[in-house]
Amino acid sequence: MMKKLKQILILIIAATSLAVNAQTALNFSRPGPMMHIPTSSLYNEPYLLRIGVAGQSTRGAFETEFWNKGAFLETDITRDFRIGLSAIQSGANANEAELAIHVQDRLLTYGETAVGIGVNDISFTSGTTDSTNLEEQVASLSYYILLSRENSFSDYNLITYLGIGSGRYGSNFGKFDITLDSATAIVDTIKTAKENNIGFFLGLLLNTNIMADRGGLDLIFEWDGVGINAGVKLPLTQEYRINVGFSNIQNLPYLGEDRENPPGIGIGLDYFLPRVKSSTNKQRGGIKISGVVTEEGLPVRTVIDSSWHKAQERQLLYLRDSLRMSKTEIEQLNRMVDQLEQRNQVLEDSVASLQLARHVSDAQINQALKHLSRSLRLFYNEEYEDALIEINEALEYNPNLALAYARRGSIYYKLNQIDRATINWNIALQIDPGYDEVRNILRALNENRLRSAVSARD
Repeated sequence: MMKKLKQILILIIAATSLAVNAQTALNFSRPGPMMHIPTSSLYNEPYLLRIGVAGQSTRGAFETEFWNKGAFLETDITRDFRIGLSAIQSGANANEAELAIHVQDRLLTYGETAVGIGVNDISFTSGTTDSTNLEEQVASLSYYILLSRENSFSDYNLITYLGIGSGRYGSNFGKFDITLDSATAIVDTIKTAKENNIGFFLGLLLNTNIMADRGGLDLIFEWDGVGINAGVKLPLTQEYRINVGFSNIQNLPYLGEDRENPPGIGIGLDYFLPRVKSSTNKQRGGIKISGVVTEEGLPVRTVIDSSWHKAQERQLLYLRDSLRMSKTEIEQLNRMVDQLEQRNQVLEDSVASLQLARHVSDAQINQALKHLSRSLRLFYNEEYEDALIEINEALEYNPNLALAYARRGSIYYKLNQIDRATINWNIALQIDPGYDEVRNILRALNENRLRSAVSARD
């Protein structure tokens, strides 16, 4: 239901925006806590409704013709959608009054940042018959998108607003009009907005710990696309605040002159209608529900303090961030588990390969030993040629058997092939340096050769 109401309201505003006029600027007359620029927040406002009155001198004097005055209110239609209404009467023309609508929507929040969009200065002028060109009417609207970021340090809370917009907020990239005072030969420049121009705005809101029990003193600084504004919001109680603001401070040297965007001072009073819990007895389904009462049985209105409300909202954001971080950690752990499973699979494949290689190696050794056994039987039967064939078959299955080379050396020795026998005995000794029988045979063979050579020389 609220979503449909929000859509219907946007359609109505879009339909009526073709018949609007630019609104006279008045400090603290738009939704939010700033003077002229729009705002967005991570948290819902702790009040149900803001109502106020304001006055602003545009020439630094308090004469009626230089004094704009008005009243305004704002409220949340839904959790993210806010609307404000302001009625302003210009001191220059007491017969005219402007009724303006200001709407904004919070698109999303992320961490300590909120994104909002909206339209300001959808105004209707009464008491005049002047018709405004359609293009000028549309160009006077202030469409915008903004980012807000909230940071807390010590007992202070700093909110930064940065956005781009058209209409009033587009003046900072406007054109320059040059004027010349013929009497003084002073050249002056006035900066005005181009049609459909886009510009930026910037604001800082510092909530201090001064009068913290009433919500704290607020200091405001902003650039609204036209000029620099500064103000202070002084809390009388948690429901009432006095506002004092100075607009277009950059033009203070021209105070009292008739020019575009003159400096001015504004004052106002705000009343905040807090969100309350019901304290009256209700009847629901035949069951009597009692509210909060005092010891005397009188109902008590429970007001949600703004600091408590913001603390709860901030705690909720922290919990959301913690949940997001926990989800990220779980995803990382799942990826680590997948990697470990892959490594485990690789290790299982490696073990299986080693087992297979070992099985093949054992089978080859068994075959080699069979041929060695046959060669030994043939050797004792003096069937040296057949024994040599069996030895070669054994070495085909396992070429690292020292016993096979040693036996092949013995077979060559029986066949009177001493050189071949010596080569095989040396190979056997290289494979197994601890093969003492082969080493003794080679030593005896060398000694025998030495004695033969000495005898031949004698």
